[in-house]
Amino acid sequence: MQTFRYFLLSGFLSFSLFTTAQKFQGLAKTPPMGWNSWNRFQCEGINENVVRQGADALVSSGLKAAGYEYINIDDCWQIDRDKDGNIISDSKKFPSGIKALAEYIHSKGLKFGIYSCAGTETCAKKPGSRGYEFQDARQYAAWGVDWSQNVSSSYAL
Repeated sequence: MQTFRYFLLSGFLSFSLFTTAQKFQGLAKTPPMGWNSWNRFQCEGINENVVRQGADALVSSGLKAAGYEYINIDDCWQIDRDKDGNIISDSKKFPSGIKALAEYIHSKGLKFGIYSCAGTETCAKKPGSRGYEFQDARQYAAWGVDWSQNVSSSYAL
């Protein structure tokens, strides 16, 4: 019996040398890496200038060259919904709008991410995406968002 177990184990180990765990070669060689607004700025400190400075710093510090590619706005960029249910950014914090901010980030060779929530409200009581998932995804894509982080999931647009 001991010989059979040894034979089975060595056969398994030999077979595993010729297989790979990754189905698609080159997929997610590293986790998504970048800058996120929440830990430092949270709601009160987040605004368009802070996000632009974050993008500039990622490039000038050499982090972009090292593989950091995302600039992610966390909670408190959104303020309400319009009469058609479209999400509205806070025009006091983001006077140029989210689309212009995304274009700036892309001009730096970076990708732009934005936060939402699977519920009706975010932790900061801002509008969430529940019931508006498709509409929000369409809006984010129109703005040039590359990544949407939701409380329960993340997806590339």
